[in-house]
Amino acid sequence: MAGTVMVVLDTTIVNVALTAIGEGLHASSGIEWVVTAYLLGVCASQPACGWAADRFGRKEVYLASLVAFTATSLLASMASNLPELVVARALQGFGGGALLPVGMAICLDVFPRSQHGRAIAMWGTSAMVVPALGPTFGGWLVTAVSWNWLFRINVPIGVVCVILGIRLLPRTTTKIGGRLDSAGLVLGIVGLSLTVLGLSQGNSWGWGSAATIVCVGVGVGSSWWFVGHELAARQPLLDLRMLSHRAFRLTLIIVLFVKISEFGRLVYLALDLTGVRGYTPLRVGLIFMPAALCTAFSMQVGGRMTDRLGPRLPILTGLTVVLVATASLGFLGLSTPEWLIVAILCVQGLGTGLTNAPVMVAGISQLPKEKLSQASALRTLTNQVAGAIAVAVLGAVVAIRIGTDTSSANVQAAYNAVFIVGAVGVAIGWVVAYRLPRGVPDLSEDDFEEAAVLALAGE
Repeated sequence: MAGTVMVVLDTTIVNVALTAIGEGLHASSGIEWVVTAYLLGVCASQPACGWAADRFGRKEVYLASLVAFTATSLLASMASNLPELVVARALQGFGGGALLPVGMAICLDVFPRSQHGRAIAMWGTSAMVVPALGPTFGGWLVTAVSWNWLFRINVPIGVVCVILGIRLLPRTTTKIGGRLDSAGLVLGIVGLSLTVLGLSQGNSWGWGSAATIVCVGVGVGSSWWFVGHELAARQPLLDLRMLSHRAFRLTLIIVLFVKISEFGRLVYLALDLTGVRGYTPLRVGLIFMPAALCTAFSMQVGGRMTDRLGPRLPILTGLTVVLVATASLGFLGLSTPEWLIVAILCVQGLGTGLTNAPVMVAGISQLPKEKLSQASALRTLTNQVAGAIAVAVLGAVVAIRIGTDTSSANVQAAYNAVFIVGAVGVAIGWVVAYRLPRGVPDLSEDDFEEAAVLALAGE
């Protein structure tokens, strides 16, 4: 969980400090690459995460990623100009890219399947709550100290995590990875990185620009080639045959659509509150904090429901709540009271918590244990692609809706359109979730043995 907090926090904490970073480094343009470089570094590292964890061991890969992330965080804090910081951020993303998927695989491996819902709910709380707290913490650090501490704060945390990880993390009993699929690795890195880059920068570069067309075209082409190569390979880098599992496949589709609502809340509502209403980043962070606490609470509820009733019911319930809250954000006005916005966000947080744990568990829990690293990597890759698609779609909606009229009322209407699009994405996710299998999957003989061991141990 501590490693998860570090890597997720660095995804969100920098956003509120870009202006301060630009001023500190005397950079008048290009500061957005501080965020983009980190994202591309993560994308470049993730195609091989599952293979590396299977080949060298989950503990070894996790600790190596933790060391790399900590070292490059220190490097980023020492940057004296923008190019140095961009390079350090790319290395930081590449070094820490394995923390989320391999951490999730370790979590699933050390608990029996009958407790996967509760285990992932506890582990995932950090991944879900930190993005809401990141802007508040980042705004405070920049104001009280300096932007360098956004990265320097990772160093003591990382050192402690590495020391404890060496002592506490379990070793993988069997290592099953074969030789490296180098062709698949190149295709995966090129396809994912260029696709994410093109979609993320399309609104800035222009969707008809040569840069956007080349990035998206080459990225999608390489990704298509990667899929065909992996399905035909005897020892694939990423075993895409896992998608034949119905529940696993459906939950990936759900993530693709629901991510639109999540980005609308975390990115465009924050822009609405700061740009239209003139709130400070710290005030925006405080507005998001009650919703983060609601998410943390309902994730525990969703995890327990998953273990007892299966993932379908909590996912459908959670998505219904998220749909109502997201659609409500689509009717915000310039005079909407702050308490009402907080209330809507809390409702959305409750629904998000109910949904996230079962979505992460569904499908993966029923896969063989030796597939956990691969499945977690594929789930994380889906999150990256979904985030890039969400940025592209919602950014285009805002740009088209605003046009040349930058009045407060029109900008508010543009952000409202974003929330309505997010609600449509949640509705599609709900329809897909309705097709999930009902009830709790049957436990295998191994699971009953694990449950018996825990029972004897007083658990």
